[in-house]
Amino acid sequence: MYYVIRDSEKLPPSIIHEDNYFAWYNPMKKDHQVEFRGTMNQCYDFMATRYQQR
Repeated sequence: MYYVIRDSEKLPPSIIHEDNYFAWYNPMKKDHQVEFRGTMNQCYDFMATRYQQR
């Protein structure tokens, strides 16, 4: 399972593995936002459709 994580509004979101997510982030804290979770390909598809370069 992979997560699309947004730390701040200024930085683009990151795709990280579930193991790294729980090592780096506390799900109970509100210092980040999980925008999507799924397989790596689903995360890349989500990023491509949500954050298209114009």
